[in-house]
Amino acid sequence: MPLGSLADIVTALTAIFALLAAIAAARHARQLFGVEARRDEAAAARERQSQASKVFAWVASRIADETTYGVVVVNSSEQAIYDVEVRVTDAQARERRPVVLTILPPGAYYLGESSEAYGWEFASRLRSFDDEIRPVTKSKKRRVLAMSFRDSSNLAWTRDDEGILEAA
Repeated sequence: MPLGSLADIVTALTAIFALLAAIAAARHARQLFGVEARRDEAAAARERQSQASKVFAWVASRIADETTYGVVVVNSSEQAIYDVEVRVTDAQARERRPVVLTILPPGAYYLGESSEAYGWEFASRLRSFDDEIRPVTKSKKRRVLAMSFRDSSNLAWTRDDEGILEAA
């Protein structure tokens, strides 16, 4: 076998192995890019819902001379939320007129049931009550059916009766 042809074979094999290594590296880079892209998408989704995840509501009872019922609506973010609607059921599991708020500043607010036209008292800071306000945790009849609102980035959100948050 002539020496030139052995060198040519070694060069050809080296080129083939280099090509295979480059193909493997390209596949690996594509996989890493996919992982990074998914991570970036997840981070963006978390960022989009960072304010919305801090907004929720539950049915509560106000323990005073007479026990009354209402809704606690909480915005634990640092910015106001808008166009809030909370759908709630009464003691007979019938849907009441929804709680509708144009704006909800940061904080926790209690709205008592009312027989007036709007169906709810004005929102009052939870800490402004001397009476105990307890969450209603065992009733299948008195509960929040759904909640919807718009965050400070103008994104619309809903929470279902199980508290699951979704973009609207």
